[in-house]
Amino acid sequence: MDEVVALDGGRGYGLLTRACGPARGRTVVLFNAGLIHRIGPFRLHVRLARELADAGFDVFRFDLPRIGDAPPGTHAGHVEAAQEALDALQEITGNREFVVGGICSAADLGWRLATQDRRVTGLFMLDGIAVRNRWFRLGQLGVLLRRTPLDWPGMIARFFRARGDDQPGLLDYRDWPDRDAFERELAGLIERGVRILALYTGGVSYYLLHRRQIDATFGRLRCHPSLQCDFLPELDHILFSPAERASIVSRLCRWSITL
Repeated sequence: MDEVVALDGGRGYGLLTRACGPARGRTVVLFNAGLIHRIGPFRLHVRLARELADAGFDVFRFDLPRIGDAPPGTHAGHVEAAQEALDALQEITGNREFVVGGICSAADLGWRLATQDRRVTGLFMLDGIAVRNRWFRLGQLGVLLRRTPLDWPGMIARFFRARGDDQPGLLDYRDWPDRDAFERELAGLIERGVRILALYTGGVSYYLLHRRQIDATFGRLRCHPSLQCDFLPELDHILFSPAERASIVSRLCRWSITL
């Protein structure tokens, strides 16, 4: 059964699915994927919560302020709202360790929370931060070559038009640290013992097109045992098909039980 958890005098909202059987002593917190409320894209979070609960985790599906059933809160930002949720969940469940994250902007929030709250011991990011470098350009070239020559002039024109366009792009709506800060924060999380799962789909071609971009993003820590990364180009960003959602649920559950 899901328990309603009201935060901030009722201005925050979420559903807590309690662990079935022997509890693992951790709570998984699923943040909103963009403006999609707590159910996740195509009810992904509902299925994930039930699977993780069967594996012994308490799972909290959280509507951040102004999303879903949560009206505006009094917080300065989403990190503060998330920390208040962790406070309430710790009191309700007794768990002092948390696994946090989600898709896209939820991955960004999970990263910021993990760097600021030592109770976070696990972080999963689906289509989180990645650097655009020469491997991205190589990926763009591969896309170009897979199209017919008749498509090339238009694609090249759009490429150069985008480079000179002052209008905000999709990356302007992501909350990523700069490169130096990311490297410091990653090293700090690994040193603290935080386990990280970073998965990338083929649905974020505006910033990731090549597997080697992941290597460049995580640098010298790419092969650290606390960090698991994978590029899944066959999957869509919002996991449109049931098979795609099933594969992600299975992957997250297998990773979670190893924490």
